[in-house]
Amino acid sequence: MVNETRKIQSVERAMYLLEQIALAGGQARLGWLAEQTGLNKATLHGLLNTLAALGYISREGAAYTLGLRLRDLTLPLSDADERLRSRFRPLMAQLHALSGENVYLAAPCGTREYRYLEVLGDDSRHNSPSPRGRREGLTTSAMGKVFLAEIEEMARSLRRAGKLSAALGAELAEIRRQGYALDLGEAEEGWFAFAVALRDNGRTVAGISVAGRADALPHARLVALAEASLRLIWAAESETAGADAHQAV
Repeated sequence: MVNETRKIQSVERAMYLLEQIALAGGQARLGWLAEQTGLNKATLHGLLNTLAALGYISREGAAYTLGLRLRDLTLPLSDADERLRSRFRPLMAQLHALSGENVYLAAPCGTREYRYLEVLGDDSRHNSPSPRGRREGLTTSAMGKVFLAEIEEMARSLRRAGKLSAALGAELAEIRRQGYALDLGEAEEGWFAFAVALRDNGRTVAGISVAGRADALPHARLVALAEASLRLIWAAESETAGADAHQAV
């Protein structure tokens, strides 16, 4: 069991290292990685040498860079991300026109996090795949909570970790009932948002969110926009179902 735990920890550390190098622009020095990860240099050397041997990173002078092997792994994901972007861009545009606020498209990332795919708006902080510079947690943001409410594997993973409180469980039940989640400054002070799930054949594949300063999105307006977004999604789904039925005939 101890051996198994160490293997799992090594995998987590290796993945985290790759993420940190990516966040640094694809290149990072050993000292910086040690500061970011809290790992000693001997452990880091071992992990980096293993990743380098497998082609996931390479050494350029005193720096470590992302390796070409990653390109082979990420191409199918890039195609999948682009399909989601293309499919939901019209909805993003509608919500941006309706709200005048920033609109975000995100997808689940593992069972405890999610990542942003695209943003439509003028918030320069939110123009990266992950607006806050990292994969996002689930329990405070509207986007995270809507994924927790809609994807049982995510809720189960959080429950097993002892992080799904009774209060959060009740909130998730309410989100499922009403169809949207709210964030009233929980993830970021003074920043309000709502999020709704986006589905493909009944399966939640992404989420869409509108967010802005609290004074521009007071609670009543936030709820009205959330309900309007549900109507837009239902209309789009009905149109798609009608087109599919027509093609079948």
